[in-house]
Amino acid sequence: MQGLYVQAYVFSEPSSYGISEGRISRLTVYPNQQKEFSKHLANYDRGWDGKSPEDSTTRAVIEAAVRQFDDRAVEWQFEALR
Repeated sequence: MQGLYVQAYVFSEPSSYGISEGRISRLTVYPNQQKEFSKHLANYDRGWDGKSPEDSTTRAVIEAAVRQFDDRAVEWQFEALR
C-alpha cells in the first residue's frame, strides 16, 4: 500500500485488543519487502510499540487496512491513549 508493506493478523470478530477495537490485533508497516523488524515504521501488537504513528503516509496505510477489514475509521485520539 502506497509503496509500503503491511503484515497483519486479523481476528474473525472485533476485539478490545484490535486497532480501534476492530479485527486487526497485530499489524506491522515496513518500508520494503525485507520485513526487517528493526526497520519497521509502525508496530501494533495489542497496543502500539512506543506510541501510535504520527507520519501521515504510515497512518494512511493503517487507515486503509482498518477500512478493508473493519469498514471503520481509525480513532487516532483513542489509539494515542493505548
